[in-house]
Amino acid sequence: MFKSEQNLTEGSISKTLILFALPFIFANFLQALYGACDLIIIGHYTEGSSPISSVAVGAQVMHIVISFIIGLTTGTTVLTGHAYGAGKKDEIEKIIGTVFIFFITMSIIVSFLMYYFAPDIINWIKTPSAAYEGALEYVLICSFGIIFIFLFNVFSSILRGVGNSYAPMIFISIGCIANILLDLFFIGCLNFGVKGAAVATVIAQGICAVSLAVYVRLNKFSFEFRFRKAKFYTDKIKNIIKLGLPLSFQDSMVQMSFIILLSLANSMGVDASAGYGTANRLNGFTMLPAFSFAMALTPVVAQNMGAKKRLRAKYTLYTAIGYTFVFGLICLIWQQINPESAIRIFSSDINVVKEGASYLKSFSFDLIIVPFAFCLNAFFNGCGHTAFSMINNLIATLLIRVPLAFLITGIFGKTLFNLGMAAPLASICAVTVALIYLKLGYWKKSKIAGD
Repeated sequence: MFKSEQNLTEGSISKTLILFALPFIFANFLQALYGACDLIIIGHYTEGSSPISSVAVGAQVMHIVISFIIGLTTGTTVLTGHAYGAGKKDEIEKIIGTVFIFFITMSIIVSFLMYYFAPDIINWIKTPSAAYEGALEYVLICSFGIIFIFLFNVFSSILRGVGNSYAPMIFISIGCIANILLDLFFIGCLNFGVKGAAVATVIAQGICAVSLAVYVRLNKFSFEFRFRKAKFYTDKIKNIIKLGLPLSFQDSMVQMSFIILLSLANSMGVDASAGYGTANRLNGFTMLPAFSFAMALTPVVAQNMGAKKRLRAKYTLYTAIGYTFVFGLICLIWQQINPESAIRIFSSDINVVKEGASYLKSFSFDLIIVPFAFCLNAFFNGCGHTAFSMINNLIATLLIRVPLAFLITGIFGKTLFNLGMAAPLASICAVTVALIYLKLGYWKKSKIAGD
């Protein structure tokens, strides 16, 4: 059906990147649809903006956890890809056993912390009173699905490291279909509202994660892995944490900055809160190619750096930027001409459409800047320079975007249009620093232990 492993260090750069990235694009589209279907179905089966705001707020809170997990497991992708490119198959077996034990333990801890602190988080982000109970209910229920999020991302990161981007796509497809059907059942048929959206999400996550785990257990690879024989290697987890923790911290803090911006939007009222949440769901789709090519770029670069093919890795970066910039430009033109049509995909509420469209008018300029930002970060991550990516992104997000958002809305007025202006300005700063780092050539020196 598809290759269980793939050498990404040979053949046409453009063809290799596109074929490897396509499953990422489709998988991330389904992942975005996975989260968006809650909002779409809630928006069309309930009245008013309160349920939309509840799901939007709850989903944004859960994104902090998801970003933390994805960032941490990306360290596994980099380490696995580097070992595979260098032909060290025995190292991959040690990596898999270590991450399996470590991340299962982590999932239990994170689930408990999320459930315990959920009320404080919902309060802290100034959730509108009309949406408070629904948002809290959504987060509490979704906390039980954190173990499935960990499980899926652990095995996805390993498969992508050895060049298999198709299996994660297939099992995300299964989870997405399950989520949509369950949403229609719980929300459309049983009228469970926000609670139904959360329950559907957790069940779908379980189906997705368990199915992928079974696939990894039954499929044959050039390396061997058995759950019962999993062993913990301290040196491996140290290296994974060294690579993954900066990404995890970075992604979590970026999502935290979005939470701060969400609190600013929430302070503008329930319509603005719903409009902001809806617009961000749309951005999950419009930024999807840039995000997907970036995800694909990391294991491609990791394998090439492991094989000592630095020039090929650099040319792959340029190719990724070129493809994603074109798509971003098309989306920018669309959202400048008719942003209302984009928001109506999620909600027919007049006030929500108006607020969401206002935000897109200013934010959409970021769509032609993030292809550079995402791909450059992914390139440096594949080289093992995750600390630089973390520092650069945190400065751009926490020290530029967030203060700018408060400054602009404070001077020119609290509107979503003014709030959206901060994003492209912050991205320009991040890209400028990244291009300087690329030019100086620091990326050529591997940051992976044992290289």
